Amino acid sequence: MKSTNPSINTVLILGAGELGLPVLRAMSRQAQRHANVTISVLLRPEAARAVSGPHRARRDELMRLGIAVVEGDLQQNGVQALSALFRSFDAVINCSGFVGGAGTQIKITQAVLQAGVARYFPWQFGVDYDVVGKGSGQQVWDEQLEVRHLLRAQRATEWVIVSTGIFTSYLFDPGFGVVDAASKTVRALGDWRYAVTLTTPEDIGRLTAEIFFHRPAFRNQAVYIAGDTLTYRELADLLQAHWGVEVNRTLLDSARLQEAVRNHPHDVGAKYRLAFARPDGVAWDKAATFNARQGLLTTTAGQWLARYWPVAHDG
Repeated sequence: MKSTNPSINTVLILGAGELGLPVLRAMSRQAQRHANVTISVLLRPEAARAVSGPHRARRDELMRLGIAVVEGDLQQNGVQALSALFRSFDAVINCSGFVGGAGTQIKITQAVLQAGVARYFPWQFGVDYDVVGKGSGQQVWDEQLEVRHLLRAQRATEWVIVSTGIFTSYLFDPGFGVVDAASKTVRALGDWRYAVTLTTPEDIGRLTAEIFFHRPAFRNQAVYIAGDTLTYRELADLLQAHWGVEVNRTLLDSARLQEAVRNHPHDVGAKYRLAFARPDGVAWDKAATFNARQGLLTTTAGQWLARYWPVAHDG
């Protein structure tokens, strides 16, 4: 059983997108302090072989970081093919996201377990799926819970879940529907007292690398991090101070959110708004997180606003 071997030297990171790149950068920096550790990344063949454009620029950066490229396709390859790819690595960090479609995260996890990978960080960079449970209104969240069941049902592969809340930028994304910069409106999901935890991809990357190399090692557990945790009332107050104008405050209660999903069953944003309208599972106390205990600073919502939404450029 490979997990009895304390030496984790070969690490494969799945994906080099919005979260993958920050994780790759942070893992590369950490690996420089661990002489035997090598970092690789799995890319689709067309991305790995690109001769121009953004794919080529990203590949050049990976080369500068000392990261080897492995070719594979998480969407097209089956469990057997992915397992054969994973078998050469001691650890896998999954930053692939939900782009592969339904069933992809279960397939990746099955391939990791079949390959006998010693240590696995699954794509669980989000809410606390154990607390949320099934039936949240978000089918992909149900699949995330199934991934946890698979991991807990075995002993050969050690796993670490990094619970991050949502990406900070998503809270302010028009598609989420909580913040409307144009009309200076904040919409609370479910209740003004409900909270949301959020973390930037850069902070997630840095903290994931810290957690990966932390001693004593984390084993078979969820580790909570947070850039910020705030209620919808606190969010409205924050934006009112940021914009310097009275903010319009609208409550979207559960009945209204459920009606929106019934009327627009294919609206991903509507499903997410319903899923987040809850008092637990989507937020946790920042003071109790790994980063707070370690004294590691993270970007708050206010700091994110100051950097990315300066008042002069607000809509």
